[in-house]
Amino acid sequence: MTELTFDRHQAEEAIDRVKALGHAWLYENYPKPNGQMRKSTTGFLMYEGVAYPVKPLGRLANEIAGNPMTDNPITNVFRRYFEGLGFQLIENAQDEAEIAAERQRRLADVWERPGQAAFRRSVFEMFNARCLISGCETLAALEAAHIIPVSCGGGDEAWNGIPLRADIHRLFDAGIITIDAQNLTTSVVESARKDFGTYHGSDLSAYILKIEGHSKFLMALQKRMRLVSEKN
Repeated sequence: MTELTFDRHQAEEAIDRVKALGHAWLYENYPKPNGQMRKSTTGFLMYEGVAYPVKPLGRLANEIAGNPMTDNPITNVFRRYFEGLGFQLIENAQDEAEIAAERQRRLADVWERPGQAAFRRSVFEMFNARCLISGCETLAALEAAHIIPVSCGGGDEAWNGIPLRADIHRLFDAGIITIDAQNLTTSVVESARKDFGTYHGSDLSAYILKIEGHSKFLMALQKRMRLVSEKN
């Protein structure tokens, strides 16, 4: 049996290649040794919220490592190898997605205050369920942030909200990431730029100015800037 020799860096290189070329490309170019092309139904690696089939991905990674495969190890061989490299493995991608969605629904039912669910929906509709700052479109990772906090009189109108990835929402609430109401660019405090500097200086005007009711949105941003200034 061809030995699996790729390391984590080469596995991540394989994932990056699949990101660029697509899963269909992976199945087409790394089928079974007999040339049979069949989509995997079990055995997946989860990486940054996306499921990748371990067998064809493992073949690609081994080729990148300079050791192309000519035989057909069972799925568990690839599973154990990827697990040994520290990757998260799941059995069925569809089941995992359904479990994550159900977990998100239950959390929403338990923790959301009255009106929060409607606020989240209206904000997501306004921005097409896309994090305004990072561009993330993974629904389970997104939250609706209030521009003017509820504690300062902010309401649940859509124009008082921004869809943000959960970690960026925390930083936005803490004033670590801000949006300038005049030029509509982001600012990240210097102490956080090592991890979040990629979002410093981003121009959001193209996204903000096209939304319905953007004038109210801009007024909310201006009030938030005043509140932050008064707090500091």
